[in-house]
Amino acid sequence: MTLSRRAGVAAVLAAVTVVAAGCDGRSTAPTDITSTGATLHAQARCLAESTTNPCTFWFQYWRNGDSTVQRTDPVVANVNTNGYVDVRQAVTGLAPNTVYHSQLCGYGDSNVAAPGICVGLPGSAVSTPGSQPDARDYNATQRFRTAGPGTIGTAELGRPLSTADTAANPISRDAGLSAAYSDTQSLWLFGDTGQRNGPAFLAGTTAAAGPYTRGQPPNALEELPTPPAPPAPGRTSPAPFLPRPEGLLTPDDPPVACGTDRSYPASWPGGLARIPGTSRMVIVYAQMCVAVDRDWPTERLTLVEYDPATNRFLSSATPFVATPLQAGVPVTQRLGSPVFGGDGFLYLFGHDTATDRVFVARVAADPSAWASPANYRWWGRPGGGPAQWTTDQSSVISIAPVTDPWSVHVADYTGVGGHRLAMIVQTEFGTGGFQLFEAAAPNGAWSAGPSARAPDTCQGTFGCYALAGHAELSTAEEFVYSWYSAGDRSGFGHIRLATVPW
Repeated sequence: MTLSRRAGVAAVLAAVTVVAAGCDGRSTAPTDITSTGATLHAQARCLAESTTNPCTFWFQYWRNGDSTVQRTDPVVANVNTNGYVDVRQAVTGLAPNTVYHSQLCGYGDSNVAAPGICVGLPGSAVSTPGSQPDARDYNATQRFRTAGPGTIGTAELGRPLSTADTAANPISRDAGLSAAYSDTQSLWLFGDTGQRNGPAFLAGTTAAAGPYTRGQPPNALEELPTPPAPPAPGRTSPAPFLPRPEGLLTPDDPPVACGTDRSYPASWPGGLARIPGTSRMVIVYAQMCVAVDRDWPTERLTLVEYDPATNRFLSSATPFVATPLQAGVPVTQRLGSPVFGGDGFLYLFGHDTATDRVFVARVAADPSAWASPANYRWWGRPGGGPAQWTTDQSSVISIAPVTDPWSVHVADYTGVGGHRLAMIVQTEFGTGGFQLFEAAAPNGAWSAGPSARAPDTCQGTFGCYALAGHAELSTAEEFVYSWYSAGDRSGFGHIRLATVPW
C-alpha cells in the first residue's frame, strides 16, 4: 500500500484561528460534496503540551476498493483549543458517483507520537497513517458518495446504537424507523434482530428509546422489554416488541400454518408518529407470513396506540384483513407512514411499484375510528372525475411523479426550518438510490427534491433497502435518512444513517 499526496488541497480551520488533532478526535460528515470534490471535517482538540511534538493533523482518504491511500497536507496547530473544534480540509480530483472513505489523522501532545494515528467515526478502532482499517467495520472510516449524473453527494453519520449494542455483543438490526415523543426522547423500531452472545434471531420487531440530537446518530438508546413490562435502563439484549401474529397462513396452494414449511410470522413496522398533544404514539405494522423463497403477503394491517412512559399498548385496531389470508390484502391497504394532518385526520401512505404510484389514505385521528375499514378514504378519481377522498380503492391516484417506487416513507418535519411534510422514495432496487419530495398537505402537491444514492456498496441479495427519513434528527439544511446495510460488521448487518442537503 502506498501513500501519496494530492494537489489542490486547501486547509480551513473553523471556530478558532488554529486548531489541532491527535488521538483525541473523530471524523465527521463531509460537506460541499460535488462530483469531483468535498470538504472533509473532524472534531479534534489539542492541549499544546509539547513544543517538540506539536499537534498536527491531516486527512487520509481513498476510493472504495483502491489500495492506494491519499492524504491532505499536514497542518501544525499547536495551541490549546479548550475543547473540541471543527477542523476541515478540501479535497479535489474525486470520481463522480463513487463511495470514498476518509479518516482524521494526527499526532501531538504527550500521548500520540509521530507518525500518529488515524480515526474514523466515534468509537471506532484507530489505524496507522497510510494504511486502511478493517473494511468490514463501516464505522472505521467516514464514508461519503460523490455526486453523479442527476444525483447529489451524501455523507454517512454512523449507526444508531443502544447501550446493549457493544463491540463484544453487537446487534444486527433491520428496518430502522423512529419518531420523537418529547422534545428530547425518541422511540426506535427495528425489524428482524439478532445479537451475538444474545438472542440469535428475533423475528418481527424490537424497540429502543432514548435521547436524540439533531444531525447526530443516537448512541445511548435503551432496549425495551416486551410490553407490558415496564421500561428499565441497563438491559443488555433486545426483546420482541410488537405482538406475534397468530393464525397466519403460508402463500402456498394449499396453504399451511405460518411457522411451518420454512416460514415464520412477523409483525413488521410500517411507521410511527406522536399523537398530537400527548406523549403517546401510533404505530402501524403489517402482520406478515415470511415464506422463504416465496411471497411475503401482508395478511393483516394493525394500528396500535402506545405509551412510551409505561411501555404499554393502550389500544389496537386491525382494519384490514385479507380474504383469504394467504392472498394478502390489496396493495391499497398496505399502508404505513402515519402523519397527523392537524385537520382531524390521520394520514397513511403506500406505494405500488407495478403501477408507479404513491398513494394516501386517511381516517379520523381518534383511535376509536381506526378499527373499522368503512372509516377510511383514499385520494382518487372515482369514475375518472375530479380528485377527491373516496372509498373506491380502484380509483386511487399517485400523489407524486415517481417511477419504480420500491419503498416510501413519509413524516412530518414541521419546525425543521421551513419544511413541512417530506417523503423519501427508494427509486432503485438494491442500489440505495432515492429521491426526496416535499409538500404542505398529505395529498399534495408534492414537489420533487434532490436525488441521491446511499454511501454504501450495497451488498447482499437485496442490497440497500428499508430507506426511511428521521424528522427528529434532520436539520433545516440536512435531511437525515437510514437504510439497512447488509455488509456492515463483517456481514452481520445494521441500520446506518446518512445526511443529504435539502
